[in-house]
Amino acid sequence: MSLERIDIEGTFNFRDIGGSPTSAGDSTVSRGKIFRADGLAQLTDRARADLGSLGVGTVVDLRDIGERSKLPDALTGLDVEYIELPIFGDHFFPTTPLSREEMKAAAKATGMDLSDRSLGRIYDLMIAHFGDRLALAVDTVAAHAETGVVFHCSAGKDRTGMVAAFLLDLLGVGRQDIIEEYAITSTHLSGGFLESITRNFSDAGISGNLAETATAAPPELLDRILDQLADEYGPRGVEDYLLAHGMDPATPDRLRSALLGPAASAEPA
Repeated sequence: MSLERIDIEGTFNFRDIGGSPTSAGDSTVSRGKIFRADGLAQLTDRARADLGSLGVGTVVDLRDIGERSKLPDALTGLDVEYIELPIFGDHFFPTTPLSREEMKAAAKATGMDLSDRSLGRIYDLMIAHFGDRLALAVDTVAAHAETGVVFHCSAGKDRTGMVAAFLLDLLGVGRQDIIEEYAITSTHLSGGFLESITRNFSDAGISGNLAETATAAPPELLDRILDQLADEYGPRGVEDYLLAHGMDPATPDRLRSALLGPAASAEPA
């Protein structure tokens, strides 16, 4: 499994989701096709050249409009398709922050109380209210896997982490490997990222307890979500949850066709 970050200037959590074996042990997720990342607003000329050399043809931005407008992706000069696909449907981070009264009115209208932005609550809201957006994100990444795609949010942790976990689950990667791939984010976002987010990104969708919200990726949180989906939807919890929320039924096979290669042979004794 590949857990190392790729050194793309201006990012802290850019990495390839490939490298994991399937739980059956007969295939390995191909590298060099699907990447996940934190924000791309600070890309340098060198970083853009590196993205081009990686073969990235599509960038899927999972952030809300408030985040995108304040820190737009620095993609000028890159020959890529840029797709805005806000997982939170532009509800969490609108262009102008909502007042307390506006939050109360929105909660009454949508059934979503957005005043509590603790990490666990964010995940619960994502699963309960934005399944259609998660399904669309998985469809979109799968549709561009053959030509190289990177998907990202602000920290590359929660929205990005959930989409990555769902993609790996559909590819047949085992639960422990999925959780390990998710949790390594905490290591990549320590130190320099927290300093950067504090200095430059404080109004780019990071709120609440900064250290927790911006950098924590507790394995037990994702484990709980995956357990919840299995309880509610059965053994194929992730796949059936996504199908129930509009995922193209052809997406799992499309992903597997694009990304599953033979497992690496064991070294001779």
